[in-house]
Amino acid sequence: MLLRAEFPLFISATALALVALLVASRRATDAWRVPAATAAAAIGAVAPLLFYPFLDPTLAAGRALWEWSAAGGPTIQASYRLDGIGAIGVALGVAYTAAGLFASARSAASHRVLQPLVLGIGFVFIALAVTVDLVAAIVVLAVLAALTAFATLVVAPPQSAMRLGAYFAVGLQLFVVAALLVARQGGASLDLARVAPNAVSPGAILAATAGAALVAGLYPFVPWRYERARTRAAEREPLRGLLAAPVGIAASLVLLRLLGITRIDLPSLPLPTTTPEARAGLVVLIAAVLVIRIWRRRRPSLRAIVVSAIAVTLLLAYAELRWSHLVVVASLLTVLYAAAVSLALPEQWEVARHDVTLATLWVGFAIGTPLALAAALFVVAAAAASAIAESVWMPPHRSYLAIVVGAAQTVAGVLVMGIGTIGAADVVASAGAIVVLAVVLTLELVQIARRLNLSEAPLDLDITAALAAFGATALLALLLLVPVTDALAGPLGRPLGVIAEGAPAAFVVAVVATLLVVVARTVRPLLPDVSPLATPLQRFVWAADPVPAGIGAFRSLERAVTVTSRGFALFERHAGVWLATVLIVALLIWSARP
Repeated sequence: MLLRAEFPLFISATALALVALLVASRRATDAWRVPAATAAAAIGAVAPLLFYPFLDPTLAAGRALWEWSAAGGPTIQASYRLDGIGAIGVALGVAYTAAGLFASARSAASHRVLQPLVLGIGFVFIALAVTVDLVAAIVVLAVLAALTAFATLVVAPPQSAMRLGAYFAVGLQLFVVAALLVARQGGASLDLARVAPNAVSPGAILAATAGAALVAGLYPFVPWRYERARTRAAEREPLRGLLAAPVGIAASLVLLRLLGITRIDLPSLPLPTTTPEARAGLVVLIAAVLVIRIWRRRRPSLRAIVVSAIAVTLLLAYAELRWSHLVVVASLLTVLYAAAVSLALPEQWEVARHDVTLATLWVGFAIGTPLALAAALFVVAAAAASAIAESVWMPPHRSYLAIVVGAAQTVAGVLVMGIGTIGAADVVASAGAIVVLAVVLTLELVQIARRLNLSEAPLDLDITAALAAFGATALLALLLLVPVTDALAGPLGRPLGVIAEGAPAAFVVAVVATLLVVVARTVRPLLPDVSPLATPLQRFVWAADPVPAGIGAFRSLERAVTVTSRGFALFERHAGVWLATVLIVALLIWSARP
């Protein structure tokens, strides 16, 4: 029996609404409500993956809700299509939204408007996951970013929420730039399925990548400072990472759809071409700005010197750089910063872990092989499932099982991504990706050892956890098999190949991942006493804190806007004088022509 695309979407949306009703009720303390809400969340997240093989391809696309076309320009349609990426996106959105609802219900200090905002984030995420028009997707992403910014105001300090909103605004503008660069090729539509591969230029890819990095909060676009949580907000502030994760994943999925159009090998994707003279001019400008800054402050700034040195190095090596190199560097910095934060401030791991998940997803983008992309989506799905499991209160032994299962799934995905780097075309990108994955793997195992190092677990519990981890990893892989395969063969244009040949290797990877997680808990030397390193690491976190640089950038932007506004105001007050001057100069030049 073949189904319409609206059927799993209806189930997911209904299940999400049911979760909100159950956890927001005044009688939410009833014993049956939390299990019922958990079951509804699981059904809503699994439905698009489970029913995807039974969808009729001819009924997978929906009718346009609105359509607009400028004179001679491309057609913009708010249409939707439940393809492989859409099914995975809907599942991720439902899972993270349900986790946010559970976590906000558990926090006694959460505001009453938080749960409606979280539910709105979930509904908008579902709409964005299946939107296939680039401009319509940017509009929906803007709505999702606005809801996330409002939700962050409730769970984070106002300064952090304002920085987050500013990053969202700049990131959305960069997405608009990417859409304009795609539209200037003169295509008939901005439906991503109808955009020609040559219409997606390296400039459009770079603009969309920068926009997605700003929205996702990759380093150095981290909106908040990691510090000891305030006593009155100790329960509420850890929610900021969980609530900001959906918009980061949504922006990454929009970027992934855009990357799928181009048929250039992603590790070899070039950057926009520039002339050596332009790069030399930028180097001189950076040096001049640094000298002026040092002269005005009467002392050198280490942060300014480091940033200027990095910028000059990138400009000098620009001709040899590739898009994948920048993505790998951003992912590595994000993971290293999250590692330092989690070791210096262990309670901040609940926030930083979502940055690690997004960085791992972006490493899959940089590698670009079908296996790496599939494994990256698997890692994000594992993180979403783990978010649900850890947001619900459970007895200690069940919580132990949930933590082990989530860690085993993540480790399995990271191992498969490492295998996927073998076929990468660019050696530098492949080597950098391996370094990032090694750091992620080590960090995950260290955190497992830290979180499960509270008490001795009986052998029976370890055996049960190992079996549950292996079974859950295999089950998640089976659920994602058809949507991921279809996404790689369709929107991404990079078929996975014969799946049966990799079944034995997948079995071995699942076993190895389970053993690594169990050993990480039982073999305590894997996590030595890091308390002596807490103070140096905290100093490193403060030194690497990108928030001051972001504040300085926004202040510079504010000054530039102020000066520009004054210039426009001066022109408006004396418009006639300026117009006459321009006409006189033009006539003089015309009369003096040879």
